[in-house]
Amino acid sequence: MADLKNLAFHYTKLARELCPIYRFIGIETVSVGNNFYKCFTPLGENNKNHVGIMHAGPIWMTAEYVGALVVMHNCNDDFQPVVGSLDIKFINPAKGGIYAELLFGDDKVRIMKQDLLLHGKHKYEATITLRNENEEKVAEATGTYFVRDFLNKS
Repeated sequence: MADLKNLAFHYTKLARELCPIYRFIGIETVSVGNNFYKCFTPLGENNKNHVGIMHAGPIWMTAEYVGALVVMHNCNDDFQPVVGSLDIKFINPAKGGIYAELLFGDDKVRIMKQDLLLHGKHKYEATITLRNENEEKVAEATGTYFVRDFLNKS
């Protein structure tokens, strides 16, 4: 359990270094164990809207991040995820912090790794549930992600 907590802390730190906007909104990785990915974004001054609830942008970013967390956890640094699309349906106002949750099974991980090994790229779909701190659903999102070595200059 301590290893998974350390790993979650590592992913939070890495994400905040790679994309400082995540630091700005306070995103944290909560879980990467047993094919269950979960992150948390607190409601704070940096992500409130004009009526005091969480702004749509940080909710979208929280969903986007948890979908990319799959790649951070299962692939080496040679491959990076990029969101191609993320459609979100807002269900209830987020009056506090939110959790984004994603189940991504071993079969999907195996296919991703095989595609990356054979073709150097992979595309996957992710269905993400966003809940408030009382476990009530605030949004649902469906994303398409692309994975490859986007940083390779050759």
